[in-house]
Amino acid sequence: MIIILDLEFTAWAGSQEGGWSRPGEFREVVQIGALRVDSADLRVTGEFNELVRPERNPSLSEYFQDLTGISQAAVDERGLPFLDALDAFLDFCDDHYVLSYGNDMVILGENLVLQVPPGRRPKRSLPPFANIRTYVNRVLPATIGLSSGRLAFALGLAARIDREHDALADCYSILETLRHLREAGHPPIEV
Repeated sequence: MIIILDLEFTAWAGSQEGGWSRPGEFREVVQIGALRVDSADLRVTGEFNELVRPERNPSLSEYFQDLTGISQAAVDERGLPFLDALDAFLDFCDDHYVLSYGNDMVILGENLVLQVPPGRRPKRSLPPFANIRTYVNRVLPATIGLSSGRLAFALGLAARIDREHDALADCYSILETLRHLREAGHPPIEV
């Protein structure tokens, strides 16, 4: 089994280009999406999709809401504290290897500092992790510069959900890209 992970985190107009360096800009997790996938046949065996209430910036920017389609009301009503969502995600992973198209595990690590109260900690350790962006970009140069949600569309593949910047939909885009690589005979990602 492998886990495909994608995160959505707080953003403002220009925050990505500026590396979230302006005062008050933190990459706080707002959505954790993941797929549990049988590595033998790339069949989905489970989905994880959880909203998170950010602590430092509890009011989502209009930019973020427009980009992701995640409303303030949805986060206020259904969002979990970060540590609760992380614990549920770690249970979902069950120590299987996690793949993402980017440094999503770094973002989780930042959020352990930003959003976990002093004296508390996750109930499990973070699982082993691999960022597959470099590999995918090397083998499929058309993907260079694309977000995870654009991968399947740029390759002419059907993704399960037609929404970029939705963590679960972006996981399906990554999965379709992995299936494409396998069908094209590219060497598997070593995990």
